Amino acid sequence: MTLMVQTFRLAIAMAVLFGVTGLIISSVAPVAFAQDKETANKQMDEAMKALDSGDNAGAMGYLQEANQSLSEGPEKTEVGEAMTALQGGNVTGAMTAIQAAQSMQ
Repeated sequence: MTLMVQTFRLAIAMAVLFGVTGLIISSVAPVAFAQDKETANKQMDEAMKALDSGDNAGAMGYLQEANQSLSEGPEKTEVGEAMTALQGGNVTGAMTAIQAAQSMQ
């Protein structure tokens, strides 16, 4: 009987442990995702400021950082478009793509 009670207690402890772990993991992931987007948004703001001041190289650096911060999705695609436009010397196109990426967030 004692062995059965101990086994039951162990099963309950494991269920609680794994249940709490699952809750922690599921509640942390959206926060991390939001922080990545916030970081990318700040980097895109800095890229816009750099473009406004004529610092295309600085803007490209910020766009590369934003691209690394974002996971796959439409925002990342727009940042990629901004980098492509900037590499081709199209500052207006780069700014438009950055604004599009920011409007999606």
